[in-house]
Amino acid sequence: MKMRKGRFLSFFIAIPIISVVSAAVIEQQDHLIPPVIVKAVKKIHPSLTSGPQTIITQQQIATAGETNLSQVLQNLGSVQLQDITGNGSQVSLSMRGFGANATSNTLMLINGIPITNPDMAPPDLNSVPLYDIQYIEIVAGSESVLYGDQAVGGIVNIVTREQVHEKAIMSCAAGSYNQYSCYVSFNNHYEQLKNLITFGDYRSDNYREHNHYDQQVVSGRLDFPYRENKLSFDYKIANEYMQYPGALTAEQVRQNRQQASDATDYFRDWSGFFHGRLQQSLNENWKLETDLARREMHGHGVLYSQFNQSRNTNYLRPELKGLIGPAKVMGGLDVEDDNYHLGSQLGLTANNQQKYGLFGLTTLPLQPRWAISVGARGAEQTSHVESSPDDNLINRAFATTLGTTYQLMQDMVIYLRRAESFRFPKADENASTSTGITGLRTQRGVAYETGVHLEREKYSAALGIYQLNLRDEIAFDPTQTEEQPFGSNRNLSPTVRRGFNLSGSDRITNKLTLNGQYNFVDAEFQNGINQGNRIPLVSENIVRTGLDYQMALHWNIYSEAVYTGSQYSANDDANIAGKIGGYVTVNGNLRYVNKQLTASLHINNIFNKYYYLYTVYESDMQSVFFYPAPGRNITLTVNYAFI
Repeated sequence: MKMRKGRFLSFFIAIPIISVVSAAVIEQQDHLIPPVIVKAVKKIHPSLTSGPQTIITQQQIATAGETNLSQVLQNLGSVQLQDITGNGSQVSLSMRGFGANATSNTLMLINGIPITNPDMAPPDLNSVPLYDIQYIEIVAGSESVLYGDQAVGGIVNIVTREQVHEKAIMSCAAGSYNQYSCYVSFNNHYEQLKNLITFGDYRSDNYREHNHYDQQVVSGRLDFPYRENKLSFDYKIANEYMQYPGALTAEQVRQNRQQASDATDYFRDWSGFFHGRLQQSLNENWKLETDLARREMHGHGVLYSQFNQSRNTNYLRPELKGLIGPAKVMGGLDVEDDNYHLGSQLGLTANNQQKYGLFGLTTLPLQPRWAISVGARGAEQTSHVESSPDDNLINRAFATTLGTTYQLMQDMVIYLRRAESFRFPKADENASTSTGITGLRTQRGVAYETGVHLEREKYSAALGIYQLNLRDEIAFDPTQTEEQPFGSNRNLSPTVRRGFNLSGSDRITNKLTLNGQYNFVDAEFQNGINQGNRIPLVSENIVRTGLDYQMALHWNIYSEAVYTGSQYSANDDANIAGKIGGYVTVNGNLRYVNKQLTASLHINNIFNKYYYLYTVYESDMQSVFFYPAPGRNITLTVNYAFI
């Protein structure tokens, strides 16, 4: 009997491995399409201008046993990551073929509020603990009409819990690299007022030396419904401390991939996110939603030398939704004010930006099965760098979208859309341009997309095809000159990204479900001295497959494998340093649920695969530097709910 169980578990883990390893030969076989399948849960985006979106629920996160948000997005959402910190916080998200500029072309939101930074730093993924998430919405495709600046490759919207049924929940976890965490959540009502508050603490030494990370978080939500209206307020306050291990040479990686190249660099910060929303029912057909939010961060540390920095962002968005006859109409405006401060031995950098947007979108059913959507947005950004008092720059953009959906059958929908996008330059990008250029032009794009989505009781499938044309793409040029010894930011010649994604899910039995996804993207330079070269940090092929098995009344086992194809290192626009090879990671989770008690044992990178989430090519040294990803690690988590 023991031998049978062992063979079964080996077979269970082997299926996703075989699927992904078979797909790993794609790059050597003229990009043949492998027989793989699906994303998480699908539904049609309310605007009808995008294809099916992915919804990752709290239940799916618990089943997979992922331990931080970056793991969820990579393993369940098939989003490509770039991570140089080693702690999952400052991670760049790449959708639809963006490399070093991925952070500025993928828009991340919390409850619909952008959390992008006024400088080029990526958003802090650890600012949203997993226990706070109700679901994650991932939309691949240009969504600038609805969301404005940076919604070029796609959006990731984190929706936090409104309320829970339990009076209190306590969860604690411990694992590899001296990792431990605990959180406790309280839920109470006072007449109509609902209050949810959570306290959390997380600490880990992480995979590499000098890579300690700890975080203390207080988060919560207040809801006050009155008549047909609702007033809500959610917040997060966090203290963080992280150590930076630095990049390694190839020789250092061979000696010890866990070592640090620096033993002094660190960052300590305080951050806050405060968001109020008022939902007002004007009449039976019209509703007004008003969002008001503030984000701020204050920190200091050492990165080669001592520094201090702060960010403040204020955001306002009133939005009107309603019906005019059979047409669904929505429109509104958004205003954002950003301020950034950085002080170091190199001097003081201070900049501010203001963004203004006005948008509208209409969805009109032409027939019971056929609908069209049309929308537009106008936007303007003003930016000012205090070190250049004469440079008050203004960028403008106008974007439109036109889409249609047709219901072929009760459970099958096809879509077709044309969507424009834009991306404004950051203030610190304008501060580092080539000689003679006082400001970068607005990046503009247009995407053409089509696809089909099938949803049935036991299985689902989806296919999407796209082409994204960009003009004046904003990117870093590593070319070194006497005037710009470290490179500069510039507007590129036209670039094109083409690709498709294939996904599906099959409930084989009542206890066994197979799901998977394949993403292909062809991202190349179209003009200039690098014409025909691949854009660095972009993997042409990403394949994911997973199995979910209910092995007994209280026991569930989940296994997944993810293949990430080869890519060139950052700054290697000439493609001369050679590819960084593709890799397969396999993860597993054993979960036990019995009434109020839940426990899970999660193993990440089961076969201890050596790989890298970020590499960079330094042309002056003609060398590649590496940021090793974690090896095999195990986490045990126990939750208890007080009803």
